[in-house]
Amino acid sequence: MKGIYVAALAALVGFAQPVAEAQARGLAAESLEPSEAAAALPSRGLAEAALFFSGARPERAEASLRALEPALAEARALAAGAADEAAALGRAPDDYALGEAILELAHRRFFKRYEELTTSLDQALLDGRYNCVSSSVVYLLLARAAGLEAFGITTKDHSFVALRLADGRLVDVETTNKHGFDPGSKKEFLDSFGRITGYAYVPPSDYARRETVGDRHLIGLVALNRATMAERRGDQGAALRLAVDAHAFMDDALSLSYLADRAHNVAAQLLNGRRFADARDFIERFIARYGPASDLPTLLGQARLAVLADEVNARAAADPRAALAEAAAARDEGLLDAGEYDEFVVAIHERAADAARRAGGWLAGWRYAAEALAAYPGLSGLVRLEAVYRTNWAADTHNRFAAAFNARRYDEAARVLSEGLSLAPGEKLLLDDLKALEAARRP
Repeated sequence: MKGIYVAALAALVGFAQPVAEAQARGLAAESLEPSEAAAALPSRGLAEAALFFSGARPERAEASLRALEPALAEARALAAGAADEAAALGRAPDDYALGEAILELAHRRFFKRYEELTTSLDQALLDGRYNCVSSSVVYLLLARAAGLEAFGITTKDHSFVALRLADGRLVDVETTNKHGFDPGSKKEFLDSFGRITGYAYVPPSDYARRETVGDRHLIGLVALNRATMAERRGDQGAALRLAVDAHAFMDDALSLSYLADRAHNVAAQLLNGRRFADARDFIERFIARYGPASDLPTLLGQARLAVLADEVNARAAADPRAALAEAAAARDEGLLDAGEYDEFVVAIHERAADAARRAGGWLAGWRYAAEALAAYPGLSGLVRLEAVYRTNWAADTHNRFAAAFNARRYDEAARVLSEGLSLAPGEKLLLDDLKALEAARRP
């Protein structure tokens, strides 16, 4: 007989393979508090925060800061030179030209090869490998050193930087491309004599649904990218820890949503490994700490339902009354709706009827099923259950009759039929057996 049926856990993300015991224990016990180092980040500089989220080893972090300092000094010198030149001409500094010079500086000093998944600041500064996030961070640091009003921009799957010029105009900076200042504009190529030899054209990207973000958000994207890569490797614990630290620093709606998704995936892996109580406890800890984010309340209900199913399954055969009481309490708490409660009732009685059959045969199972149907009249699952047990009891009685009848032990066959028809006078199979017996006894 089947056990308790739990409605499909539709919110799971598809981590179908159960996790190893040690890994599961680790996931269930993951801390949801930010690390001490992450909690201290707001008092440190943006570069230090980006290097922390990059996971840079201490020696690489120090080397990165040393590599960055001359570039920051050059950015300040470019700004000073632009200010001196503008003052000599009696006009405002050309922040458009300065912004473009800062992009050239970043590519000249640091950027060598674009790699979509290379998001760490130390890799950009020391190895020249960069993506949209790390290059945006580098440009932001240099632009700020030059006194420019720079800020991050994000779209669905991309990030870049924008400048607000002194006249109020906004200029986008596609930091992954050395010609990416003010994308869509022409870039002149000059030969060594200053003659124009051609143009580079950087078409503007699809910036639909662009969003201006603060410094912390842009820096935190380094951690979120690394968390995504950890998840692709199957390391849910590392992804969760990065997301917790990132949210402590970013402290915005996107970082909370991302963190909740990582928590969802941890819970999903526990559920798919049938560690229902661990999943329930983990989600409850998350909601107590961060609130009912994303679909975690729904997933919590499913985890609680799975725990209930396990508990009820364990006691349904030996103590069906206790199992029914537990299901009724869950219904009264709102954990089970009416349909789910009926499923539990039917499944509990299925288990108990099967236990009765194993102990006392089909008659004992049928009697139990009939009593269950009397307690819940009209419940379709119990109607079917009673019918199945009655049919199987009748078939068993017929088989005992047939064994005696075929051996011409007619008195024994008659006793079998008499007992059966006393319990089910209208049972057609037994009435047909009675006709056969009467015919055989005629002279």
